[in-house]
Amino acid sequence: MASVNDNQQAGLRRAFENFSTYRSTPDKALDLFAQARTGCPVPHSQELGGFHLLLTYEDVRAALMDWRTFGNGPHALRPIAEGVPRLPPIDFDPPEHTAWRNIFNAGINAKTADRIAPLVLADVANCIDRFVGKGECDLVADLAERVPMLALFHVLGLDEGSHEHVRRLTLALLASAADRPRFSQIFAQFAKFGKAEVEKRRIAPRDDYLTTLAEARIDGRLLDEEEIGAVTNSVLLAGHGTTVISMTNLFYEVLSRPRIKQALLADPGLIPAAVEETLRLHTPFFGLYRRVNADTMVNGTELREGESVYLCWQSANRDSTVFEDADDFRLDRDHSRHLTFGRGRHSCTGAATARMELCVALEQLLLRVPDVELIAPETVKAEFRGAETAAIGSLPARFKAQ
Repeated sequence: MASVNDNQQAGLRRAFENFSTYRSTPDKALDLFAQARTGCPVPHSQELGGFHLLLTYEDVRAALMDWRTFGNGPHALRPIAEGVPRLPPIDFDPPEHTAWRNIFNAGINAKTADRIAPLVLADVANCIDRFVGKGECDLVADLAERVPMLALFHVLGLDEGSHEHVRRLTLALLASAADRPRFSQIFAQFAKFGKAEVEKRRIAPRDDYLTTLAEARIDGRLLDEEEIGAVTNSVLLAGHGTTVISMTNLFYEVLSRPRIKQALLADPGLIPAAVEETLRLHTPFFGLYRRVNADTMVNGTELREGESVYLCWQSANRDSTVFEDADDFRLDRDHSRHLTFGRGRHSCTGAATARMELCVALEQLLLRVPDVELIAPETVKAEFRGAETAAIGSLPARFKAQ
């Protein structure tokens, strides 16, 4: 994209003055980011207490790696509301972050994907069994929303009798992201539930992550109720909501592109590439916020200590200086470069598990119902859902009943 002139740059700065995902749509935001990456790469918004946006790949990547200058604490979301608990490990910086990260890594790590893959495969098969005889389904409600939740239940070690209760709480918590009093209320319910489950493990340990939490220590002491609630909330919010969004986007991208679908049917070995391209094009979080810990310069813009910056992964992943034909869906990219799972100390601990779930779900869907097609794909639109997430709410599909 050619450099913008002074008048265009001034216009872009004005366009960003009142920007936030609470006042925009994903399509409008993407268009604005594309215009601004060249000539106005670090605009400022007055919304949510004021923040600068980092939009280019290099700026976002550099900030992700530099936790000393760009800190996550006290919260990775804006606005910062009083009384809202910090969610580990994302809302902490070293040295506190290290202990929390170790607690997460003890339960969700590179080995988790292989350990629960057979269980996820069975869950996907059961979900498909429920709708395969009907000839139609909603790929969000009937598959994408269920599989990641069940995967987390396997990790946590939740008994089947508590699944529906936790599912309702998780969905309610996601829906209340912009309603801080409601968020705090649901968080308290989660904390109470998590504490009760952990107490059971302290009496009768099991081979699950709740037992890990039961035995985990911070500064030499066992976790208290709020800390247990914060960990379980972090696991469920990060591991469920984001994977639901990614799985839905994967289904949409593949099934709305006949050429891509046929390529995957002919060679399922290409499915991981389709997963990575979906993750690049559609980051579940458009971005997250960090706090400037020391005066610095980014792309010619001075950032002051104490200011907020929005690291916009969604814009970075579509930077045409890094990704050729950046808005196109291609299976032949170097997919290791996208920033969807972050970089550095705050990179996603569940990345391998999420990738596994996406691959298994798409592979089984195409295997079981190869004629599946979307109903009115031209009407499908993503919407911002709070907490910097953008999601497709429904994805009706049809196929020959079996």
